[in-house]
Amino acid sequence: MYFIGLDVGSVSINAVVIDSHGHIVHEEPYRRHFGLVNEDVATTLQGVLERFATNEIGGICFTGIQGQRVASVVGAPFEVETIAQVAGALHIAPSTRSIISMGGQDASLFQIGHNGDGSWYLDAFHMNGPCASGTGSFIDQQAERLACALYGDDFQLSHERLDSLLQDFINLGQQSTSPAAVACRCTVFTKSDMIHLQNKGESLSNIIAGLHSGNAANYMSTIVANREVLSPVIFIGGMASNALQVEAFRRYFPDLQVPLHHTSLGALGAALRVRNRGDGTAGIDMDALRQNHQHSSDFPRTAPLELRYTHFETDNSLKPFAPDKPVRAFLGIDIGSTSTKYALIDEQGTLIGKCYRPTQGKPIEVSQKLLRHMLEHSGPQVELLGIATTGSGRNVVGDFVSADLILDEITAHATGAVAVDPSIDTIFEIGGQDSKYIAIDGAYPVDFVMNKVCAAGTGSFIHELANKMKINIFGEFQEIALSSPAPVHLAERCTVFMESDMAGYAQKGAGRDELIAGLCYAIVHNYLHRVVENRPIGKKVMFLGGPSLNKGIVAAFERVLDRPVLVPKHREVMGAFGAALTLMRSSRNQGLSVRQRDLSQLCEATVEARESICRAEKDCHNECKLKIYQFGQRKSIWGGDCGRFEVSHHEGRAASNYFLERQQLFREYLERQPVIFATPSLSRQPGTVGLPASLHVLDWGIFWTHFLSGLGLQVVLTPPTNGALALLGTESMTAETCYPVKVFHGHVAALVDQVEWLFLPNVINVPIAESDERGYLCPLVESSHFMTKAALRLKEQQVISPTVHLKDGVQLVTEALWEGFPAVLRADRKTFRRAVESAWQVQQEFTRAIRQRGEEILRDADPDEPLWVVTGRPYNLYDEGLNLQIGKHLSKLGIAALPMDFLHLDGEDLSDFPGMYWGLGGRILKTAKAIARHPNWFGLHISNFSCGADSFLEHFYQHILQEKPSLMLELDEHSGVAGTLTRVEAFRNVVNNIMMRQRATTSG
Repeated sequence: MYFIGLDVGSVSINAVVIDSHGHIVHEEPYRRHFGLVNEDVATTLQGVLERFATNEIGGICFTGIQGQRVASVVGAPFEVETIAQVAGALHIAPSTRSIISMGGQDASLFQIGHNGDGSWYLDAFHMNGPCASGTGSFIDQQAERLACALYGDDFQLSHERLDSLLQDFINLGQQSTSPAAVACRCTVFTKSDMIHLQNKGESLSNIIAGLHSGNAANYMSTIVANREVLSPVIFIGGMASNALQVEAFRRYFPDLQVPLHHTSLGALGAALRVRNRGDGTAGIDMDALRQNHQHSSDFPRTAPLELRYTHFETDNSLKPFAPDKPVRAFLGIDIGSTSTKYALIDEQGTLIGKCYRPTQGKPIEVSQKLLRHMLEHSGPQVELLGIATTGSGRNVVGDFVSADLILDEITAHATGAVAVDPSIDTIFEIGGQDSKYIAIDGAYPVDFVMNKVCAAGTGSFIHELANKMKINIFGEFQEIALSSPAPVHLAERCTVFMESDMAGYAQKGAGRDELIAGLCYAIVHNYLHRVVENRPIGKKVMFLGGPSLNKGIVAAFERVLDRPVLVPKHREVMGAFGAALTLMRSSRNQGLSVRQRDLSQLCEATVEARESICRAEKDCHNECKLKIYQFGQRKSIWGGDCGRFEVSHHEGRAASNYFLERQQLFREYLERQPVIFATPSLSRQPGTVGLPASLHVLDWGIFWTHFLSGLGLQVVLTPPTNGALALLGTESMTAETCYPVKVFHGHVAALVDQVEWLFLPNVINVPIAESDERGYLCPLVESSHFMTKAALRLKEQQVISPTVHLKDGVQLVTEALWEGFPAVLRADRKTFRRAVESAWQVQQEFTRAIRQRGEEILRDADPDEPLWVVTGRPYNLYDEGLNLQIGKHLSKLGIAALPMDFLHLDGEDLSDFPGMYWGLGGRILKTAKAIARHPNWFGLHISNFSCGADSFLEHFYQHILQEKPSLMLELDEHSGVAGTLTRVEAFRNVVNNIMMRQRATTSG
């Protein structure tokens, strides 16, 4: 007899046939179903049943995330996929102790125990949460995004093409010389990193290799954590076919094995289950399976999509350009994350040429194609007066073409949109990776916001989900969406969560039309709730970006807003159009000498590049990779985390760097006692105590250093955060936390073998000015030493961790430190108290000095010039490894930016927030009140992704500022500064517009 097992997963279908002895007699090839589950299960089963006589089939059993619904339709038994996977794996590799499993949307670790009688038991099981980062679906997304870079514009998704793509993707990654640093904890961060690396010129092979290395590191930190993984270790699931991923895991588990049939072990487990229990049906009603498309009435529904008010021009073409006399023109190039486009305008601002191409991860090469297209279609009659670049790749392409203007994309889109219709007051723009809201007043942008880190609802997100369902995004998507009579109401959430939602509804019988129409609504709700939030939506809304070409999404905006949406012709090139217009106006106002460019030579230029390690500063140990281009006779350098080689868009003088001033003053007070900074070569010496320069130490490090030195201990501080420290922390995590806490783990890990003692105080709160404030720190900061002790398995006798309430004042702090300090280090009480009091005094002196300097800065500041006041927690403000050296960038751009520590805020009234819980939150809100009170002050708040406290405070912050615009930067594991600088440059233009209007009002 033969027994059939089918594993119907989130992405693929696998089938196995075994005989009564458990031997595999047939294995169906791995097959992706692209959401067509019933059809592909029927096809797979048909292929199996044609090989075996019906009377020879002893039973059929299903497993997998989609298998339970299919099993219920055909009346077959079902086995839970985790049990099926383990059973199948141990049937092939009986002595296995640990199983790494990576499927379409799941990643897990099975730890197996064995009994003396040969039976086994599941000792422990750990699985990813609802996010699918690090799974097969995650890698597929990245490969699909790079498909155009590998194959060109004509790539069409199918099972065979995707398999071929993945193999080429892996082969290319195996050619890597130095894997790039790619953040893999979230698919959004990964795409941001990869796009930034591509735009800097990093090779695809290094990016792909870095993706897989980061994927393994993410698995180690989120699933393995500090658990002991016993050998033998095997790797199963679809990802085990990926040689790059296997290689990445073997860095952690050198003896890792990939067993035979590794993609079909779940199906094998299901077949073994039906063989052992004998309860499987032998006959399957194939017609019932193929016809099972009933749509459940239990789904939440919403209204069908239709265009009622909006004029949607289907013809978006431009009339052929055939001038009868020479035309002087300006060219704008918008280099986006997924597409690059140009707009050619004449001296009157009329669009006379355009082109739209996928970026393909090659910004310079695709720009050459666009220039070639322009020359071919514009002819010799065009005299090019200047070139402007915008978009995420504006800097490197601007350098290549010697651009006359490099402009952020928010200002570019606003300029183009207002030129099309001066009466608009709101712009919605959804791009490949970013979503933007822009408020217009008097034809100038006066407020804007971009999506923080989540790319749900962007163009690339829509494209990826359409690919998953094998739907062509151009044309077919909108027709399917508009055909649904009752769209499913999907939650507007993260890319991967929404994908899981759609898979869940599909599992319950929802049709593709219902899901695609529901997706259109979800994109709109996600944009309005997570990007626009409570900002005003005006009377006339213009919708721009690639998704605005999709009738389904336009119809969803119209339905939700209950008003028409303006979707102008040529909106896909609006950023390039706006950049060209800005250059044209600048040339009129300021005069512009025509640069001599040989565009034909640029089109044909061979761009050579080599890699190098940055050695620009002897005290920097980041070892950043640089990309050195050779543009003809000219050298151009790109890369690095600090932005040293980024093209500056500010032609005036740099502003004072007050972040650097604070850093220097902090270090001056810190080094009044002898301090050693840890290096890899430092060896452990008696009497040394390690202090991680992270979290609260960046605020209270002077106190801790002077206190420990006062007891006769030699303080060893960690160096500033770098990539190695961050990776060390990320790989040591046992729980999912914010990035600053992960970095803190890295600082502690770096000290473990270099000092006799680790000083990790449990700091509960900070001093506050008002007695009704509570002054608490974030719970993760409070408990950081508990997490590091568990994650790094620190020896109790090495750790000094007194519980300290800094709010209580020096006397009670002295008692708390005395109680929590090892007796061998306390000396006598008098010496101990003197050490605490002296250290407290130095910390207060530093606070007074920084505030005094702030008073001097404010006294000398010009009230008619803008001042940016920067708020945030100390680890976001002053750890340059976390904030991407924001102070240096602001200074280079000529922006006067003052960190909030320079302000004396004790007198600010916070009574409208009674019992303020957060100590640092209270400081931030008091600063917001000061910003609101000064017309020329503007707020920049720096936070980190997944900060629970800031998720509340940011709303209070904006409530205090009322209509005054502010900039929120939410940073995390990104390795580049492109997105941050885009936001900063755009906000600078908004601030300048507001100040210009204020001056006009005052003078009038």
